[in-house]
Amino acid sequence: MKYLSLLVLVLAGAALTTQSAVNSQLRGTLHSVMWAVLISYLVGSLAAGAVLVANQAPLPPLAAVQQLKWYQWTGGALGMVYIAAITFSLHRVGAAPLFALVVAGQLLTALLFDQFGLLGLARSNFSLAKLAGVLFLALGAYLLNRK
Repeated sequence: MKYLSLLVLVLAGAALTTQSAVNSQLRGTLHSVMWAVLISYLVGSLAAGAVLVANQAPLPPLAAVQQLKWYQWTGGALGMVYIAAITFSLHRVGAAPLFALVVAGQLLTALLFDQFGLLGLARSNFSLAKLAGVLFLALGAYLLNRK
């Protein structure tokens, strides 16, 4: 089962790169980052709705919705920032350098979240090995961005 999870994550990475390229083309055709982002989110919302209907997923109870913390509503807005940044930047820097920098930002943030147990994550102390991993990734991002 672990190998299936790893494969799913690799496929998710491939999907993100493909989505970025498609959204960048959409931006070029529409001459607007935000229209490309909106269309991407609308189609994604319709796809999620279709999956919910196909699985006959019940609506969440109102009591559960009322218990949501304010920041639990921000996922879509954070995703919009991500999609807009990628859609804006991809044709300017290229796919490999872009994703090296995105992953570097994700890892730095993940290290902070793990170190302090932010947003309910289990605490995982910082180590020299983790720092080395981030530094190697930063070096990779630098090498990918060199002309």
